[in-house]
Amino acid sequence: MIRHWSAVEGDLARDHGITSGELARMSTRRFLTLVTSLSGDSRFARAWQHTPRRADSPEDIARITGIPAQ
Repeated sequence: MIRHWSAVEGDLARDHGITSGELARMSTRRFLTLVTSLSGDSRFARAWQHTPRRADSPEDIARITGIPAQ
């Protein structure tokens, strides 16, 4: 989800009128409720469909997160 944060934040602003300040203060429960209510056409949903779900090596983790393997 962090990898696609701009899509998450943009979708929440567009669909629910959430500001970045409100998002920063939001409970985890509320955040997850709003994210799971996004439509399948949201930017985040489209990006999430193409995100690998399995990371078996430091190289996989680096590729997914963008943080170089050490």
